[in-house]
Amino acid sequence: MKLFNPFATLPTYNPIALLSITGIITHPNFKLSDTPDLSGKVAVVTGGQAGIGREITAQLLLHGITKVYILARTESKYNDAKEEWAGKNGLKKDDVETRTEFVQCDLSSIKDVSRAANELLSKLDRLDILINNAALPTIPDYILSPDGIETIFATNHVGHFTLTNILLPLIERAAASAGDARIVNTTSSLHMSCQELDLSQLTSPTRTKYPASFDSSWRYGRSKLANILFTRDLAHRLQKKGIANVYVNCFFPGNIPTDAMDTWKQLFGKVVGKLFKGIFQVIGQSPTDGAATAMFLATSKDVETGDVKGKYFVPIASENKTSPIAEDKDLAKNLWYWTDHQVTEVLGKGWQDVGEHVDTRGAGAEQGDAQ
Repeated sequence: MKLFNPFATLPTYNPIALLSITGIITHPNFKLSDTPDLSGKVAVVTGGQAGIGREITAQLLLHGITKVYILARTESKYNDAKEEWAGKNGLKKDDVETRTEFVQCDLSSIKDVSRAANELLSKLDRLDILINNAALPTIPDYILSPDGIETIFATNHVGHFTLTNILLPLIERAAASAGDARIVNTTSSLHMSCQELDLSQLTSPTRTKYPASFDSSWRYGRSKLANILFTRDLAHRLQKKGIANVYVNCFFPGNIPTDAMDTWKQLFGKVVGKLFKGIFQVIGQSPTDGAATAMFLATSKDVETGDVKGKYFVPIASENKTSPIAEDKDLAKNLWYWTDHQVTEVLGKGWQDVGEHVDTRGAGAEQGDAQ
């Protein structure tokens, strides 16, 4: 039996560097006040109604974004978020109603992601910013998605892979007309908990690690590793296509005590779970800290001038190292082929080309509606 080595995937043994990688020590390299004016731009944010996504959406609105489409499973949290954006952030309620729109989407279902993506294709002819932020947290139960893929992986990786590829023609079109476009993927320092990515295990009917608390955390880390591999391979593929002005990067928002941390109570018991969350309320980051890195990657001119692509960032807007396995180009390529095969099994051949053949509304009409 292969023994688990908790240090095998660390990119460094330097304790100060590790504290930075895990977000305990932060380097403030970007301020939200440095965000440029986003007037005329259109964004899609998955999970933009809750957690760090709610703050990212708030910052997009505060900096003049013309329209934000928020993809999530249920509309109730979106309605709650609208009240918060209009109250806490000083935005007008009518303005929030006009500049945001909810699109129902279950990221664990390939068919539902395709339906939501096609709904967006019918509304837009360009997309400036795509932030793949939504994530299923650590859950104790082992469940397969509607397509027979482990649910955390299906939601956090496969759903975003499908959405991004269908919307890619809109993103490329925005880059051609506006000069650049951005794809930002939310990942985690917990990717370092995954020392291997056995693609055959992703459709296993039962868990492969024990105990359940370790298995759940490991499965979450596995999905976050996939986010990084996807980021790097997509950046490479766009470069090969000759598309130099679509900037794809990923980031760890930090140790933010959101509702997602409440799942730790199920994994480790109420006392331990509450203790962990309490610790991060003291030493962790705030939602605005987490949003700052996302806003840097989604909007800052420094990304363009520095030709920043396929990189991993930690709080706040600091490029950093990943685990060695997250830099494996062959693994990234194999993951792409595996994921594409899973989606093809559900949607059929040519699924990723649908955006190139859809008659879409003019961007001017969409922006006029938003104003």
